[in-house]
Amino acid sequence: MAKRDRLDVDSFFSEVDQTQEVYNLREQIQLLEQQLNQQISHEQTLMAEIEQLRSDSQNLDHPQLQSQISQLREHLKQNQGTIQYSVQEIYPNPNQPRKTFTEEVEAMSLSLQQEGQLDPIILFEDGMLFDGECRWRAATHLGWDAIEAVFTTKPADSRILRRKAYLTNLHRRGLNALDKAETIVAIACDEVPELPPEEVPRIINRVLTRLKRKKQSLGERLHLQPHEQQKAVLEQLEIDSTELEVFLILLGLQEHPASLNRNIFPALNLASDLKAAVRGQGLGCAQALILNRLSASDLGISERQCLKLRNKGIKTVLSQNLSATQTQQWVTQEKAKYLQNSSSTPRDKRVDRFLSSVQRFNLAEIEASAEQLQELQQTLENTLEQVKHLLK
Repeated sequence: MAKRDRLDVDSFFSEVDQTQEVYNLREQIQLLEQQLNQQISHEQTLMAEIEQLRSDSQNLDHPQLQSQISQLREHLKQNQGTIQYSVQEIYPNPNQPRKTFTEEVEAMSLSLQQEGQLDPIILFEDGMLFDGECRWRAATHLGWDAIEAVFTTKPADSRILRRKAYLTNLHRRGLNALDKAETIVAIACDEVPELPPEEVPRIINRVLTRLKRKKQSLGERLHLQPHEQQKAVLEQLEIDSTELEVFLILLGLQEHPASLNRNIFPALNLASDLKAAVRGQGLGCAQALILNRLSASDLGISERQCLKLRNKGIKTVLSQNLSATQTQQWVTQEKAKYLQNSSSTPRDKRVDRFLSSVQRFNLAEIEASAEQLQELQQTLENTLEQVKHLLK
């Protein structure tokens, strides 16, 4: 959809003779501009009310919230009409905290197949979703080429969208630990632009560890206290300015840093295959964190073998609907198998002798020619390739 750019009426007519006809046209265009401004103002008011209701409501199905969304949708339909918009041109709000929709998309797919699309989705002018992500994902899943849509104006500050979306209580309740952790880190980096994302959980862990050593505490309900009281408590703890800023951001989201450090931020350390399973297959974050303990280094196997083992774990957990406790038992059994196999395999004495020679070998104590060093390098590289092949 073309963006609704303003027309500079005075410039448009500056080179034209000021006849009565032109004067009338000018008035008509100015009237249309006023009507358009009123429409956009009304849309913005409705969007602000919707975001506020999302923040205040305990339920996305809250009647007033649904009423406001319906009012905005009807307003857009009446003033612009609906169009069939290519699903390929649509993209989700990158600041949308929720990235896991598995169950909702399945249910929406059935609804679209049986009843068709009942309401258009609401898009910003560049194709970004404001409302209707489940419908769009379901349409994509069904292979639809286009979906019915209406358009509204995009807010100027994307950071406000991210924060408001996070503060939506229903969204927060529906977020898994991975989505929540990534969104909180992104919000902190929005407000402290020079802060690397990986530093956010490090700051929290570092400060909490330091406080523990000093036998100090934030207090269990600090995240529920007024901002000034939060700031006063933190300033007494002698933390630096960046640490103070990050802690105040998290507390401002009504999140307790200790709880995030213990329950949420560990999800950031999940292996990429487990993150994909959480988002694409509905694997629980609790189970994913347990499967994440299957590491190649701990088991003495290659990364490829470990990837296969975790994939087996993902399938087992999902097919048998294992709880966290049952997943822990499965992981313990698998680790025991690998460690047992490792200890039961006799060590080859020739490998041990080679290892001993390499470990004792100190290049700093010898005078080797460049030709010898190149030959040594080539030999070791060939040996390393053989080792890699055996570990696959």
